[in-house]
This record gives sequence, structure tokens and C-alpha cells, in this order.
Amino acid sequence: MPANSWSENDSYNELDEALSSLLSDLSEPEEEVQEALSTTSLQSSYAGRRRKAALVLTFVWGGTIALHLVSWGSLFVIGLTTIFGIHALRIVLARPRSQPKPLSDEDLADSPFVSLLVAAKNEEAVIGNLVKILCNLDYPNDKYEVWVIDDNSTDKTPIILAQMKRKYSHLKVLQRMAGATGGKSGALNQVLPLTKGEILAVFDADADVSPDLLRQVLPLFAQSKVGAVQMRKAIANAEENFWTKGQMAEMALDSYYQQQRVAIGGIGELRGNGQ
Repeated sequence: MPANSWSENDSYNELDEALSSLLSDLSEPEEEVQEALSTTSLQSSYAGRRRKAALVLTFVWGGTIALHLVSWGSLFVIGLTTIFGIHALRIVLARPRSQPKPLSDEDLADSPFVSLLVAAKNEEAVIGNLVKILCNLDYPNDKYEVWVIDDNSTDKTPIILAQMKRKYSHLKVLQRMAGATGGKSGALNQVLPLTKGEILAVFDADADVSPDLLRQVLPLFAQSKVGAVQMRKAIANAEENFWTKGQMAEMALDSYYQQQRVAIGGIGELRGNGQ
């Protein structure tokens, strides 16, 4: 008996071709609309940036020309330079606040509960090391918790966290589902209602801290004017090559500037790692 005991009917093939043609015709306008919308949005974004850039350049060049045309223009420039010079001297000569003494063993009885937060996505190379460090700080285990937010990692990050969670009772893991938005800030905001700490600390997955971290930092919050603390960052492999040395110099200069900025009454910046 042949594979098909019925005769072939070309009408079915014609119907399939007609349906395929109809579906392709229906899908083309949607794709064209989406492409047109994205193109229009991109063009309007560039146009907005060009307008802003043109406005800034107009003010800069207009102000420069005006200062050359008016008789008192040079006096204005000299006065402005003097003001900036005085401010620079204030920054250089300001004395930073003295560092309070770290928490002693006696102080730990009244120390606050702290929540340490780490957002991680595909960080299998570094997350184990950081979790081990944070879970072994020189601070009572019942006085702090470590939250790691796994942002739908596709590598071995979830497996590593599951293994370490069985080892450390104060380690907590939040798994974000596929499609979760917001990146790092979204991950931190999602875990925030679950935390119990009076003080929150945020770290990147590749961070490295000293065991006495909390003993050194927490006394700073005893000052009524202090609402947040940014720890000074450094490069672990600064001596490796020219580029790491350059980054070390950049971070050292930035740390000094932020320190002096606070010393003259300004507000320091929070950088999202070690804050």
C-alpha cells in the first residue's frame, strides 16, 4: 500500500500559501511601525542633544565675546579667577575630620544590626570569595545579615550561593526571576523590604574588605550630622601594570578630593560600592 492512499490535492497547498502570504502581509506593517517608532525616537533624542549642545556653546562663546567687548571684562575674569583660587586653597588647607576609635568588645553589646547587600549577575568568579569575607567579619553573627541578590544569573552563581547558604546561617539569598528590570538598583530595591538592619551597606560582587570593616565604620554614625558613609576604594592589583597604576592614582586623587570636600562643609558622593 502506498504511503498515502489518497490522491494529492493542490488546493491544500494553495490554501497554505494564501495563509502564509496573509500572515506575512499582516506582520510587515507592525515591524515597519516599530522600526519607524525606534528611528523617530532615536532621531528626536539626537536632535534634543544637539539643541542642548548648541545652547551651551552659544552661551560659552557669547559670554567670551561679551567679556572681550566690554571694558570691565578683564576685571570680571580676574575676580572670578581669584574666587576659584581662594576656594582651591580652602580645599587644600582644610583638615579632615578625625577618625573615631573602632568598636571595642564592650561596645559590641550595644552595636546596631547591619544588613550587607550585594547584587550579583553572572559573578561565579568572585561571588564566593566576597560571601566568605562578609560572612566572617569581626562582628557578632547575630548582629548582621548578608543579602545576595542573584539577578537571574545564567552561570554557576546560583549553585555557589546555594552551597554557601548551607554553611552560613546569616547568609540570605534572593533569586530574581527572568524579566526583572532595574539592574542593580532594581535588585537592591527589591530586597530592601526584607532587610532588618538599622544600617545598610552596599558592595559590588568583586569587592574585598578587611575583617574589622564594621568595627571601623559604625562609630562614624555616632555623629549626628553623618547620615551615610562612603568607604575609600583602592585597586587590589595596583602594581600589575601601567593601567592599574593609573587607576590607583585616579582613585587616590578622587578620594582626597571627596575627603576635602566634606572637610569644608560639602557633601561627599556615594559610589554604590562600599557605601
